[in-house]
Formats: sequence, structure tokens, C-alpha cells
Amino acid sequence: MADAHVSPVIDDIPAMSEEMLDDYGFEPPKSGEIRKGIIEEILDDAIILDIGGKQSAFVTRNDLERLSDEMMARLQPGAEVNVYVLRPRGNDGEVLVSISKALTLEDWEYAAELMEKDKTIDVTVTGFNKGGALVDFGRLRGFIPNSQLMSVPRGASREQQENAKNALIGTHIPVKVIEVNQRRNRLVLSETAARRDQRQGLLESLEPGQVVTGRVVKIVDYGAFVDIGGVNGLVHISKLDWQHVNHPSDVLTVGQEIEVRIEDVDVERERISLNRQALIPDPWSSIEQTYSVGDLVTGTISSVVDYGVFVELPNGVTGLVHISEMTSYNITNPQQWAREGDELLVRIISIDQDRKRIGLSVDKVTQAELYDWMTARGQSVEAEAEDAVEYVEEMGD
Repeated sequence: MADAHVSPVIDDIPAMSEEMLDDYGFEPPKSGEIRKGIIEEILDDAIILDIGGKQSAFVTRNDLERLSDEMMARLQPGAEVNVYVLRPRGNDGEVLVSISKALTLEDWEYAAELMEKDKTIDVTVTGFNKGGALVDFGRLRGFIPNSQLMSVPRGASREQQENAKNALIGTHIPVKVIEVNQRRNRLVLSETAARRDQRQGLLESLEPGQVVTGRVVKIVDYGAFVDIGGVNGLVHISKLDWQHVNHPSDVLTVGQEIEVRIEDVDVERERISLNRQALIPDPWSSIEQTYSVGDLVTGTISSVVDYGVFVELPNGVTGLVHISEMTSYNITNPQQWAREGDELLVRIISIDQDRKRIGLSVDKVTQAELYDWMTARGQSVEAEAEDAVEYVEEMGD
């Protein structure tokens, strides 16, 4: 676009001396300042605006080509728009301004404001390089160093880092502005700081007694870690179920969604205690309606100790066969005879709902009952006896 296409329009506007402008309280435009303009006319290759004091300015086609389609659609006669003064007054008296430059400066000012107020915003990842990820920030390009990307695993190989960053392209992530240097065209952001801030806010919003849905992210010997929306809490193994749990993996898997109750929140140490057991119906609450003394029940051996065998019953409660109730096997140590995971026919000899204890016995199971039970399972008493002898021999070795 040549300036000549706009000059005739500008030349038709009566010129005013600086003295006349001062009388009206109008400050002549200065290079580098931001002015508000009202769009007067839209030409094929320029836009003419009134910037006050009966003075018009124009935006060239080159500048308009830098604007988004959305922004161009907003540029209509009568619309108000900020402009950056490029040339206060040329030889022909024209004032040259830029809309794109004004928008860019607004982005820089917005970034500085976000950093000053320590605010978090969401950005879209558009690419990456060796040092980190690139994001759109208005008309600016922001940079998130690898050290400030929570999605990039620490200590990962270069290939693993690139794969992690590549997976982020097109996704939205929260960030905080940690450096603004307009002169060096440097805008640095941090996902780590934003996530930390979000985590702190979430921790402060949690209260004991709340019931939340989470996802199991890690299983360890002493419990399971559950993500409850950006922070991880621990369900201790003792709070996983009403039944005895040998290992958390027996009742949970990584990725599984579960409901948990918040037991305790330590904001300073960023620790959350969770309880799954509390949301599962307590089998002991109806134990007397489920079982009676004298019932014959098939259970699964869950633990073998010196003084007896713990047996999990079908409703999830665990009872004890004391060593004194297995004398018919002529053993001195339950480990010589019982194995975890084996099924066992037992008779209930006592129920203490208050203390949550059930007494079991194998001595009070008759030979006829044992025979019928094993026959129904397709086993023979002789085979069972042989298995027991082999197990005792193995223990002896």
C-alpha cells in the first residue's frame, strides 16, 4: 500500500496549529504513546481514525495484515480502538499509527500485571525446543523452561523429555508469569508455580469428613495414594476395607476410581489422610443377622500365626481358629498345616459384635460334614491328607 492512497483523505482535514490545539486542551500525539481512536472510514488498504482534537490518523495495510480475523471483524466505523503512535506527523501532516503494536504492548502490560499480582492463567502449548515448551500469550510467545514444566519427568532422558513435551502440544495448562523483559522480548512462565498454588488452594479448601472421588495413582506396601483433583492423599492399609488386607493390591488397582472420606489435612506438610473403609458397609453391623453360633461356613485362610489361623468369611469379616480348636490335626504349629489362600470348612463357636470377634473351630466339624464338603468340591479326604503331609514335609525342609 502506498501512502498516496490515504493522503487525499487526510489532506481534506483542516490543519490546526499547536496553539489552537492547546486552547482546546488537546495534546499533540507523540511517538511511542498509546491513543484511543474512533474508526472514521475503512478503505481497501487502510483505516482512518479520529484520535482527538479533530486530528485523524491512519493504519496501513501491512499493520492490518498482522491482525487476527476476529480482530478485523471488530474494526467497524464508529468502533473505538487503541493505537500506538508510530509517526506523530510526517512531511505531509499525516499521523501513522499501529493497532497491532498497541495490542502487543497491552499483552506486555497484562503479563506484568499478572506477575505483580501473582495470578494464574491457562495457556495453550504450541511447540517446544530443547530448553522447554512454547505457548501463545495473546500476540506474544511465552516460554516455559523444562525446570518449570511439571509434565516433564525429572532425570528423564532427552528422548523422554521430548516425548513428554510433544504430548503437551495443543493442551491447556495453568501457568504463572515469572519474568517479563520487553526489551529482550522475553516472557517466561511457570507451570510448577501455578500447580503449587492450585495445590495449596485445594489443600486449604479440604475439610475432614468430606467425601470425594479420586483415582488410585500408586500402591505401596502400607497403603494406596489417591489423586483427589490435583493433590494426592494416602489411604492407609488399615483403612482400605473392613476385611483383613494382606496387601493393598489385593483390593485396589492403579487407575481405579474410588470414593474416599477425608480424615485429616495437614496444609503445611501437604499431607492428606483418606479413608475408604468408612464408605463401605460395615459387615459387623449386621453380623448377628448373617451368622449364628453353630453355623457351618466355608472361609478363606487370610493369615497364619503361631496361635491360630485367621479365616475370612463370605461377608468380609475375619474370624479366628485358635490352635486349641484344631487339635484333631495333631499339630503344634498352625504353619505346619495351614496355608494362606486355602479354603477351610469351619464352625462358628462364638460371636462378639461389640469387640468384632468371631470364634471358629475345625475340631467341631464332624467327619461326615467334612466328607460331604470335600465331595461337593470334587476332592477326597485321602487327597487332602496327602497334600497336608507334603506341605509338612516342605516346611520341614
